[in-house]
Amino acid sequence: MRHGQHPNSGWTRIALFAAILISSLLVSFNRGAMRDASPLAIGAQGKVAPLVEFLSVPLRGVEGYFESFADRSRALEDNKALKEELVVLRDRQSRYDNLAMKVARYETILGVDMETDVPLKKIAARSVGETDGPFVRSLLLNVGAKDGVDIGNPVMSVEGLVGHVINVGPHTSRVLRLSDLNSRIAVASAQSDATAILAGDNSRLPRLAFINQRENWTVGDRVISSGDTGALPRGLMVGEVIIDKTGKLRVRLASHSAAIDWVWVSPYKRLAAPTESDMEAEVTP
Repeated sequence: MRHGQHPNSGWTRIALFAAILISSLLVSFNRGAMRDASPLAIGAQGKVAPLVEFLSVPLRGVEGYFESFADRSRALEDNKALKEELVVLRDRQSRYDNLAMKVARYETILGVDMETDVPLKKIAARSVGETDGPFVRSLLLNVGAKDGVDIGNPVMSVEGLVGHVINVGPHTSRVLRLSDLNSRIAVASAQSDATAILAGDNSRLPRLAFINQRENWTVGDRVISSGDTGALPRGLMVGEVIIDKTGKLRVRLASHSAAIDWVWVSPYKRLAAPTESDMEAEVTP
């Protein structure tokens, strides 16, 4: 057998020759385009049809065999690629486990907790009113003191920090939004840990004031609450840094990316400054 010649090529040639011969017979019987077929032509067609069907069976079998062979070849290649990816993923998982062990050990040695200070407990609430006037931008929630809400509690939406509670009633509470003129919170860059004050000015893009390490703030930095003042926990998502037309740094608030309907209140207890009596008690033996 010559190189590259398929083992079934002989049968294929025979079937092709038979098909050509049968076609020639059919053409000769129907020559002249007669409207009524002769008995001889009808008889020939009846004899030839089973033969054509018989010859087509091995052809269909060969075609199906090569199609299944191609499918198996593709499955083999996909399986090989998946095995290679599995090796890479196992290596990455091993490295991740080693790094996690190192970080846990360093935290134990240093006695620090690198996780956010956001409490796990959350109070679900619905925004039942909104005020966006020239002097105040606030939300009215349908939860209050009886639900565990207190003044200063941070209010979050699915997208990020909305503001903090400024007034609390038995069943309702009012939230001062980050964009309000009276809002001031301590923030930090999640990338560089540089700090600043997010100052609302009644616009959708509050500005960054009292910026620390200005060179470490860049466009696109993720802004989070720094927790420096103790009023809010560290790690709350605030927004993204942008630069306005005047070259000032501003923040595109994450909470403004969608309509505020359902929110949750975090019962975070604000850090209280020590009083004079507390300091005297520490000094007194």
